[in-house]
Amino acid sequence: MKKNIRIALWFATYGKNDLNSFAILVIVCLKNNVLFPNLPVTIAALTALQTGYQDSITAAAQGGQKETAAQAEAREALVSGLRQNGAYIQSLTPTLTLSQVLSSGYDVTNSGGTPGPLAQPVITLDNSVSTQLSAYLFAAVAGAKAYQLQYCTGTGSWLEAGIFPNTRGIAIKNLTPGTIYNVRLRCVGGSTQYSEWSATVSLMCT
Repeated sequence: MKKNIRIALWFATYGKNDLNSFAILVIVCLKNNVLFPNLPVTIAALTALQTGYQDSITAAAQGGQKETAAQAEAREALVSGLRQNGAYIQSLTPTLTLSQVLSSGYDVTNSGGTPGPLAQPVITLDNSVSTQLSAYLFAAVAGAKAYQLQYCTGTGSWLEAGIFPNTRGIAIKNLTPGTIYNVRLRCVGGSTQYSEWSATVSLMCT
């Protein structure tokens, strides 16, 4: 007998930055995902809600009561959008496998035990394409829902290269040839939401 799959809604209790990161993950995972063609809150609309919430966090950090109230309103709108899409995905679970449901970026409440922390990924870089560095995992990380990539030069601040829903096409584009870049990657998922960052790998862009 197929076990019932329940979409977890505990994202509503996340802190402001974790909620924002979760929304970005869901957007990445649902975009072009053929398993969920009729989202009640479209990717464009959900992206607008996420961007609005992210901007409100910045404004509230520098503003007063008005900006704080606007952040609370933006959070409520984002959580509502995430809940609506979560309910839609829930309605499809009788026809989906657990891995297909998890491909949405949402967590489930009964995946067969309490998830543990994800293993630390090990990556290598490739510079065979000009102005681009591609990252490859030596081995897949069990339980990972997506992969977050960051890069920097020298001792500069880490920059976001994006969140990728699978191991294909993890790359940083529009780089400067002749420049050495530092790259690191972590997995999204597990009991701690993220794995540890991989060891930093450096390579010159061609």
